[in-house]
Amino acid sequence: MNKLKNILLCAFSITLLFACKTSQITIKPIKVDSTKAVINFQQKKVYKFNNDQLLFSNNFASARLNSIKQQNDSTFNIGIAPENEPINPSPWYAFKVWSAKEKNIYITLSYIGTTHRYNPKARVKEQEWKDIDDVKISDNKKQASFKIKAFTDTILVAAQELISTADNYKWEDSLAKLPFVKKQNIGHSVLGKAINALSIGENGNQLIVVLSRQHPPEVTGYMAMQEFIRTVTSNTLLAKDFRKRFQLLLIPVINPDGVDEGNWRHSVAGVDLNRDWENFIQPETQSVRDYLLKKIENEKAKVYFGIDFHSTYYDVFYTNEDQPLNKTNLPGFTVKWLNAFSESIPNFKPNIKPSPNGGNVSKSWMGRVLHAEALTYEVGDDTPRPLLKLKGKVAAEKMMELLLAGDK
Repeated sequence: MNKLKNILLCAFSITLLFACKTSQITIKPIKVDSTKAVINFQQKKVYKFNNDQLLFSNNFASARLNSIKQQNDSTFNIGIAPENEPINPSPWYAFKVWSAKEKNIYITLSYIGTTHRYNPKARVKEQEWKDIDDVKISDNKKQASFKIKAFTDTILVAAQELISTADNYKWEDSLAKLPFVKKQNIGHSVLGKAINALSIGENGNQLIVVLSRQHPPEVTGYMAMQEFIRTVTSNTLLAKDFRKRFQLLLIPVINPDGVDEGNWRHSVAGVDLNRDWENFIQPETQSVRDYLLKKIENEKAKVYFGIDFHSTYYDVFYTNEDQPLNKTNLPGFTVKWLNAFSESIPNFKPNIKPSPNGGNVSKSWMGRVLHAEALTYEVGDDTPRPLLKLKGKVAAEKMMELLLAGDK
């Protein structure tokens, strides 16, 4: 992997201050719209303190810990830095800690270039994730401090539930065991990780497209997407009827490199993939585009609805504002779906924000090129997980009901 990283950085040598060396690479600051952008990779290692009695690690997939300084026997300052700048304020972090002797330790997260967003969660072994209590945020919000009790079992601390690319591949494989699901490799990331698509259902010419994980930290969007897919693949009469008439195309993780590097926002090319849906410079977005266009051409199909799952501070639905109704394959479907969705969840009023269809994000491309009713669903960071699952379930149910009603 280190060789791959060095090769990648060499390939983007136009942005380097010095020639690429195996021992050290110095990177010039870049702008995220540069197609030659590179990122600062973390140094993955185990950090040892107190005569090797207390250890921290970022040596695992989806970790983010850029530096750690010991202030006294039990107090530590952890630096959290982005992969490159400028970047959205999504300061992801994830690290492990364990101790030879049980003891309280005090941790301060110090954010570089942004402010606190995600309150920490912790997990021991395969137990449930739990919120860490009594997190103290500094006045300028550039630091977050908390206490944990370290012991011999490893504690995993993260900004959100940790879902790596390997976790996603396992989930894809579980779906592929279903008789009506087909898994297909459609391309590879910059670092060679597989980008897979799963087709769900039997009818090849009536399509729905579901995308997710273009931005690595946006875990709640991914979790809602999973519940959406579980509902479509369930044994209910509604789901069975839907799968007989429609085919759903799912690409669960578009940015596997960014997910596994613990990036705040970008791919390992230093690019926001959801700003690459016009020029398609990056291999990840190229893979999705080529797969969908080929599928439509080969099966003489139409895409009726497209939804890209993301996350932000609170629920937001970004719709295409300037697409004439007669230019989509199913005019007015998005409005009907949003109304049915909101009416089915008590006290839920969707925050709908139309945005230009001429943009370079996925929902705009799906509307403009595929003539699909399409939107971006941003799921709130702190949405209670039972409510998050309910929203994913209801979103799928209302989509299926409306599509089936229009298909009769």
